[in-house]
Amino acid sequence: MASVIRKLRPAKFILILVGFIFVFVISRNSLLAQEKKYIALVNARLIDGTRRLPVGEAVILIENDRFAAVGKKGTVSIPGEATVIDLKGKTVVPGLVDAHIHVTYPPKEEEFLSINDSISAFRAARMLHLMLGIGVTTVRDLSSYHQVGIVAKRAFQEGLFAGSRPVVSGMGITSSGGHGTEGLTTGIAEEVDGQDGFRQAVRRRIKEGADLIKILPPYSRKEIKAAIEETHYHEKFVTVHSGIYKQQFEFVRWAVEDGADCLEHAYAIPDDLIPAIAAKKIYVVPTISILLRLADEYKKRGPDWEWKVKKYLECEEIFKKLRAAGVRLAVGTDAVAENMAAYPEIYFEEIENFIKFGSSPLEAIVAATRIGAEVCGALDRLGTIEKGKMADLLVLSGDPLQDIKAIRTAEIIIQNGVVVKSPGRP
Repeated sequence: MASVIRKLRPAKFILILVGFIFVFVISRNSLLAQEKKYIALVNARLIDGTRRLPVGEAVILIENDRFAAVGKKGTVSIPGEATVIDLKGKTVVPGLVDAHIHVTYPPKEEEFLSINDSISAFRAARMLHLMLGIGVTTVRDLSSYHQVGIVAKRAFQEGLFAGSRPVVSGMGITSSGGHGTEGLTTGIAEEVDGQDGFRQAVRRRIKEGADLIKILPPYSRKEIKAAIEETHYHEKFVTVHSGIYKQQFEFVRWAVEDGADCLEHAYAIPDDLIPAIAAKKIYVVPTISILLRLADEYKKRGPDWEWKVKKYLECEEIFKKLRAAGVRLAVGTDAVAENMAAYPEIYFEEIENFIKFGSSPLEAIVAATRIGAEVCGALDRLGTIEKGKMADLLVLSGDPLQDIKAIRTAEIIIQNGVVVKSPGRP
């Protein structure tokens, strides 16, 4: 071949080379065109998750795994080869996000005695499949058994199972004997001490493949500052568990003052700190439903636990104060141990509690979609129905702005542009 090239005149060689490139480009573009798949949803009532009011007679065009165009009827061109689905009388919302879940945990605390990576992986796959079935297309897995959550994310990306898209923290980070290590619990929080210990643990999570970092109390002022600083050096999102002790407000205060991105749970948050949370644009995932359930459980344990019951029940007033201050609130569940039997119902219960405690239906839907994507660090690709974003959506038989219970009525679920549930495919 080399001898043939040497015999060609330069001009002739260039012409042949250009011809090869032209044929390659044409062939490649033709192949790409053949690979394009379109779904057009027409005549929908669209709640796009951006906080805008609904759009009637909307058209949503999906090209492969992305939203290609979104607009009123007559403003979106539909390719002739598109699969067209008429949604007259139906409502479309973005795929839902559970912003606080533990997909690898056992359903009973005593099962930590026999836990291992293998059974945890099966539990994760089951939970992710269960949540996708109700329209939760993305979950934020905060503290998982060893690296199972991180591996579940990789397995999802490789298409090894159908389930909610995992955004993961890996193991939580706490001090020796801290939250996540009590009782029989093991393997879900790494115990470290000192500023260097917290920094090194953050680096380990990042190296392992965590999308964000979760810190749990107790910690010293220097330890939380080091953890937050190190996380931000790596351009990652850091969330902090609010507290677990009778005297715990300082843990939350330090986290807020030192720049945490998010707080988990609407309890152990003092009134005077709420303006700072709002001013610093710190998110809160209130997990109201599980706190109310835990309050009921601790009431049965007797008067020694009245302090804890009181703190759990404060979630209602704290939620209202956070909302009034303009704090961005995301929908998350956090059911563990025996309360895991409440899935998937508890997710809808949490949305309904948002409304019970003052949110409008539209606010609650935004909290379950856009803000959920924000606390996942994924608003650039998830959370709203807009051109260029991943094509995750639900088709509801009712209007959730008239009755929020309609959020439970998903007839069609699309994730990554693939129909994972439809009337003919339960």
